[in-house]
Parts: sequence; structure tokens; C-alpha cells
Amino acid sequence: MMAYFDGLLEARRQGLVSEHVHLGLFDTDSGQTLASAQEAMSLHHLHHLAVTAGAFVVDVGCGFGGSLRLLDGRLDGLHLTGVNVDPRQIEVARGGVWRSAVDWQLCDAAAFSDGRAEWADRILSLEAMFHFPDLAGFFAASRRALRPGGRMVASTILFGAGAEAASVAVICAGFGPWPHPAMSLTGLCDLARAAGLAVGLVEDLAHRCRPGFDWMCPPCPDKLTDNPVIELRRLFEAGTASYPLLVLELQDQAGGKTQK
Repeated sequence: MMAYFDGLLEARRQGLVSEHVHLGLFDTDSGQTLASAQEAMSLHHLHHLAVTAGAFVVDVGCGFGGSLRLLDGRLDGLHLTGVNVDPRQIEVARGGVWRSAVDWQLCDAAAFSDGRAEWADRILSLEAMFHFPDLAGFFAASRRALRPGGRMVASTILFGAGAEAASVAVICAGFGPWPHPAMSLTGLCDLARAAGLAVGLVEDLAHRCRPGFDWMCPPCPDKLTDNPVIELRRLFEAGTASYPLLVLELQDQAGGKTQK
């Protein structure tokens, strides 16, 4: 169970936070709020996902359902699946009116396609992979689930070799589980390829996330704190934390060509 979600769940029930539980994507528009930038982050992922009407779409680590809700309001005839290991998040996400058929799966990310193959057209995992204990299993499950012509878009937060170990420890303790803090972009791409997924695009969005920390915490003091948000801000501002977005397809449909 993700303890840091306790406060987010209560804030969501009180209407104090949006249904997007991830960092925001900021541009030069100074009028952006954190909530509007969070929606922009979801829309950026969905742009790369290129969903069409009638598609079967899976969101692994669906949070409060914000990204699925955006799709539900824009396209007809969708078949949506929200996957989360936390039943409290699913309870919040499933609330309200949905136009599309939605299947809510309470399971680990590596188990969402157990017993099924070639049933999903699109797979999304937005800023959730750092929680997954079995990343190889997650990519294998995604490869198994994707139909020919399918696509996957996934993002996460990674720490670079120069990241302060003390800050990383505070972040992992505050936002745990964070089972693989030493995971690199190369390692992540290698796991995807080993599962049969071609890496078609890698985009680091870290610089466009940084303005959001002004909404979430005070500036970083010189000394280490016990606040995981401040320490995450410290690493983003130092350039030792990255926010890679990966666009993945089946290796056979990508002609074996990969890019990193």
C-alpha cells in the first residue's frame, strides 16, 4: 500500500486536488495552474498513444482515473481498463458517470494480462513504473496484451548517477514503494526490448515538470530535509532526476528498428 496516497485520497474526497496524481507539464504560459499542467501531461501522453474510437485501452497504475476520463469524454465506443494495486484508488476512480465500458482490475502491474493475449490496442502507464516491483514482468504482460498494430506509452522518474544518495533515500521512503531506485534509462529500455517491445521514442520531460514544484513545496534549503517533495525538487533542479516518456511497439511491427 502506498502510504503517501493517504493524504491525496482525503484531499480528493474534499475536492482539493484534481483526478490527476502526477507531475504537471508546463509551457511558457504563466497562467497555468498545477491542475491544468497535470491535465496537459495526460494529454501529452495520450497524443503519443494515438487512441481511436472503439479501441481497447489499458491504463496501468491508473490513479484516480484522470487520463481514462479524458479519453472517455473525447472518443466513442471505447473499452477501458484501469489497473491499480490500491483498492482505494480504484474506488475513487470508478466514481461518477462513464460513457465507456470500464473494467477495473485490482492487481500488480505484472499480472494485468494473466490468462489473456492480444486483447489491447493501447497501453498507458503514466508516472507509475517506479512503483512496480517486477518491471520485466510488466513489460512481458504488456507485450502479451498488445494486439498487432498496438502501441504503449509509459513514463517514470529516474535518478541519474550524480543524484545525492541521501535525497534519493528520502524520496524513496516518502513515495514508496520505490523498489528500483538505481534503474537507468538504458536498463529500462533493455527490459522493454527483452520483452519484445521496440523503443520508438524517448522524450525527457523533466525540464517541463520543474515549474510545478513552486505549487507543491517551498524552495530547497541548503541542507537535506525529510520532505520527499522538496528532495525530489532538489534533484529535478540539479538535473539529476529525469522524466522519460517512452513510446513502445511490438518489435515485429517496428521492423526491428529501435531508437533511444
